[in-house]
Amino acid sequence: MRTCAIVNPTAGRGRVRRIWPRLLSRLLAATSSLSVRWTTGPGHATSLTRRALRDGCERIVVVGGDGTLHDVANGFFEDAAPIAPSAVLAFVACGSGSDFRRALGAPTGIEAVRQMQSDRIRPLDVLRVRYTTPGGPALRYAINIASVGLSGTVVRHLSSGILPVPPRLRYFQAALRALVTDPPVRVRLTLDGRSLPPARIRLVAVANGHAFAAGLPIAPTATPHDGRLDVTVLHDVPIPTLLRYAHRFYRGTHPSLPGVDTHRGRRLTVEPLSHQSPVWGEADGEPLGCLPFTVEVIPQALRMQY
Repeated sequence: MRTCAIVNPTAGRGRVRRIWPRLLSRLLAATSSLSVRWTTGPGHATSLTRRALRDGCERIVVVGGDGTLHDVANGFFEDAAPIAPSAVLAFVACGSGSDFRRALGAPTGIEAVRQMQSDRIRPLDVLRVRYTTPGGPALRYAINIASVGLSGTVVRHLSSGILPVPPRLRYFQAALRALVTDPPVRVRLTLDGRSLPPARIRLVAVANGHAFAAGLPIAPTATPHDGRLDVTVLHDVPIPTLLRYAHRFYRGTHPSLPGVDTHRGRRLTVEPLSHQSPVWGEADGEPLGCLPFTVEVIPQALRMQY
């Protein structure tokens, strides 16, 4: 199987650079034909993936974190269609968050390369995300979670900083700042053509995998193999109440809290109901534009080896 490894050398705070000689040795043992491409910045992995698929590569191996995986997954599509439907995606998770790896129950690093020697390939659902930019409507694909509200603000302003702060703490600190600066917004939610009651929301998360923000299980029952979206809506819950029950969100028991609604479906649209500041979105931890925001599931859109 012709294989191309798309490698992000900065992933995991430089972890990829440190373990690359061992990873390369394992990759060479796992395939008879290997090429390696190094990313130089956000979005570069998308163009590298498209080029490799057009050149006849049959397997793309992502070596990096969730952001690199997001870019590579987008590289499998062009003009809203797959480039090589039979191509296989493999993920060697080396990032600091690794949220989608949790959804798969897959190993990290060296152990992930070992599993590439198996023949286990599973179809994987993908999210198609339509949103708004200053230049007009835009389209992006997501492999884990797409969301709007607090999380959109968080990823726009999240910084790795200078000190080695654990990723979960960085997200929590950024969420606290967003709670103060971003008031709840009035939106209309339409799920599979059915309008839900208008709501004032802090967050709407549309999930393929179950966790984001370095391990917060926002949609505890979501799975990327069932052809469905898991939607979590956080309404206008007072900040003190959110802080009191923060541990419930990290344990995945928040769906039973007042002010939290969950839904399942295939297509969700979030539209603003009043003139207000932009409500930002994100996908797989990468910043997108703002509302209106539509997410639909594409069942079995990718073939993944893990």
